[in-house]
Amino acid sequence: MFPERLKKLRKEKGLTQVTLAETLGVSKGTVAMWETGKRMPGFDMLARLSELFDKRVDYIIGTSEDHRSATLTEEEVAQLGEWAVEEGYEDMLRKYALLDEYGRAVVDSVLRAEFNRAQEMGTLNNDQSISVSVRSKRTGE
Repeated sequence: MFPERLKKLRKEKGLTQVTLAETLGVSKGTVAMWETGKRMPGFDMLARLSELFDKRVDYIIGTSEDHRSATLTEEEVAQLGEWAVEEGYEDMLRKYALLDEYGRAVVDSVLRAEFNRAQEMGTLNNDQSISVSVRSKRTGE
């Protein structure tokens, strides 16, 4: 599927095998081998093809019919950022839950002291868009 997909994308972009080869810094023979299925580009080259054609790698190699752009939308980037923050909070809470009584008391003390310090200095984050929801469940019992 990759050979046909590459040829189709190349033609859609108005490139010859020679111009594609020049763009990628490979020989015309290499592009010809890809399009006949005798060779497969490495991961780095697939990433370059993805960028050049603005298609996802899985589409280019033929394992997906999702021909959307490889470039993330602003909404997708924002969602990934939110998930990363959530994952970080979950990790912190999981570690906190695993601490013994002494460890929790130390963390609570440091958190209170830092909150008070930031509040007195007027440096608390005033982002009102932050909302926190916590679920606690024990697994494997």
